Amino acid sequence: MLMLSAPQRDLVRDKGTKVGRILIGLLFFGSGLSMLLTAGPEATAQYFTSLGIPLAGLVVWLVMGVKILGGLAIILGYRVGLASAALILFTVSATIAAHRDFADPNLFKNLAIVGGLLYLVAYGPGGTNTKKLSYK
Repeated sequence: MLMLSAPQRDLVRDKGTKVGRILIGLLFFGSGLSMLLTAGPEATAQYFTSLGIPLAGLVVWLVMGVKILGGLAIILGYRVGLASAALILFTVSATIAAHRDFADPNLFKNLAIVGGLLYLVAYGPGGTNTKKLSYK
């Protein structure tokens, strides 16, 4: 079994939590930018319409805003709890709307993302401000 020394755990808590937070933020930030710049709002709205989402042309702008701004806030470590909570609501809503089938790997990916976001809500941006956890 891998056992880290106390200094190694402190290093992971400091640097690892920051890297993890940035990676979670990049997931949403990049996806939101892709919806805006690559797929385009119109194509995304058509997809939302096919899922039965009402007012898809308006909802697409809300989704892009939440993903881009929430992801950026998490990357920068700004209002991480609030941004994470908003992205939890978004991810749960997206899962209910589009990924309800247990055969859909996105269902479990989304559940894992919600788990990571819950950690951000609970422990904040990471780094030296993170409470020391006991391994006892």
